[in-house]
Amino acid sequence: MRSPRFSRSVPLLKSLHWLPVHYRIIFKICTIAYQALSSTQPAYINSMLTPARNSRQLRSTSSNPLYIPRVKTKAGTRAFSVAAPTVWNALPASVKSEGDIVSYR
Repeated sequence: MRSPRFSRSVPLLKSLHWLPVHYRIIFKICTIAYQALSSTQPAYINSMLTPARNSRQLRSTSSNPLYIPRVKTKAGTRAFSVAAPTVWNALPASVKSEGDIVSYR
């Protein structure tokens, strides 16, 4: 980029169309979760994601929420089996219902 050594990184990331690290991690988790739910990932990844089951019909069931397991530690929230359903449930329903991976991304 031929920029000064101590220049701000945010404008450089924007010019390269790169995401900050935190958002890149969220993007990657969502992409793996989407592929696992559409059966393009191995079975062991798909087994970590279970649909949420409600005893009654709710409006949120149309958005296909995932069950978030309970954990006791901060490190437990970083596990894929907890992080993926948390991020997936936060996505809008229009994004979750995309037909293929290219339009999902």
